[in-house]
Parts: sequence; structure tokens; C-alpha cells
Amino acid sequence: MATVAAGAFGGAAVAQLDQTLSVARNNTQEGAQTQRRIDQLDDQRTDIELEYRALLEQIESQRLYVEQQQVFIRSQESEVASLQGQIDRVDSIETDLAPMMREMVQNLEEFVNLDLPFRLEGENGRLARIENLYELVDDPNISPAERYRVILNAYEIEASYGRSLNAYEDTVLEEGVPVNVTVLQIGRVAMIRQYDDGSMTIRHNGSSDWEALPGSYEANVTRAIRIAQEVTTPSVFLAPLPGPAVAQ
Repeated sequence: MATVAAGAFGGAAVAQLDQTLSVARNNTQEGAQTQRRIDQLDDQRTDIELEYRALLEQIESQRLYVEQQQVFIRSQESEVASLQGQIDRVDSIETDLAPMMREMVQNLEEFVNLDLPFRLEGENGRLARIENLYELVDDPNISPAERYRVILNAYEIEASYGRSLNAYEDTVLEEGVPVNVTVLQIGRVAMIRQYDDGSMTIRHNGSSDWEALPGSYEANVTRAIRIAQEVTTPSVFLAPLPGPAVAQ
């Protein structure tokens, strides 16, 4: 009986141990599954967090872009307003520009009349140029910009005369008789007429009289004429120029 009881007791213990081990194995498997689930959830959380941060960066980038575009739009609106203001002032500018350009031509004409009388006559003379300017400023078919450009060009031509040495052929009236002469223009300082017989006269700036020039200057005047005509290379020559005026 004792042996049977011991066998029965031992069988019950083994069965309970097997049941305990089975429960432990089940618990271990469930724990592993739970850990895997936790790991998956953690990975998902990490991915979601990274995606969230990326979205935040995109939102910030878009916000900065919008601010830049707003600044650009305000700048464009300001430029449009400025251009519109300039367009609105065009009519008044043209109205003010017309009398100003006529005054510029009048001032140029007065200057030429008071200047040394070189290159006055002829189709391309200084007086003809001024007459053309008067016609230009009254021509409605020419734009104000083109009229202004031509007037400025005339001023530049006049300015160039003051820093140049020129020589040209001309015909002058002396006691009603036409006489051929060669004119030497020395800037705006003096004009020298050389006649066919070798005689010379000179007129200085600020004087209305022509004075006879001594024959001793003939070689220098001839050299200066040849330089002005680009027949010979530039060189130093002597010219009878007026002395400084004494202030009163």
C-alpha cells in the first residue's frame, strides 16, 4: 500500500510539475510576444516622432518662404506705385521740358553770337545748326527725348571747339569785295586769317576788330595750319595770343 501510495503521489507531482513548466513556457512565449509588440510600438513611435519633426521643419521652411514672398510683394507694390507716380507726372514733365529746351537753344544762339565768328555760315555752319534746333523743338513728330538728345549734342560740339585747333577755307567780304582766306581757329582764344599774298590778320576773343599780324609769324601760322589739316605731325608753334587783362 505504501508503495502504491508513493507511486500515486509521485505521479501527481510529476503531472503538477509538467503543468507548471507548461504554464511557464506559455508565459515565456507570451512575454516574448509582448516584448516584440512593445518593440514594434517603440519603432512606430520613433518613426512617427521623426515624421513629426520633419513636418515641423517643413512648416518652418514654408513660413519663412511666405514671409520672404510677402517682403517681395511689398517691394513690388512700392515699385508699381512709384512707376505709376512717374507715369502720372509725364504730362507735367513734357509741359515743363518744352520751354526749357527752347531756352537752351536761345542760350546757345546767344553764346555763338558773342563768340569768335568761326564756322558761322554754310550748310553745316554753327548758325544753320541753331536754326535746325529751333525747328526741332517745335516739331511734334519728334519725341522729347530725341529733341533733348540733339540739343545736348549741339552743346557738346560747341564745347569741343574750345579745345581744338582747326583750319578751313572761307570767303570774306572786305570793302564789298569777296576775298578767299585760310582761317586758323585756335580754340576760343584767337582766329587768324591768312591771305593768298601771305599777309595775315588776327582777332582775339573779346575783340571785334581784326588786326594786322607781323610777317614774322607767317612760318608759325603756316605750320599750325598744316597741323590742323593733319598734313604734318603736331609740334610746338608760336602764336600771338593776348596778354592777361588788368582787373578794374
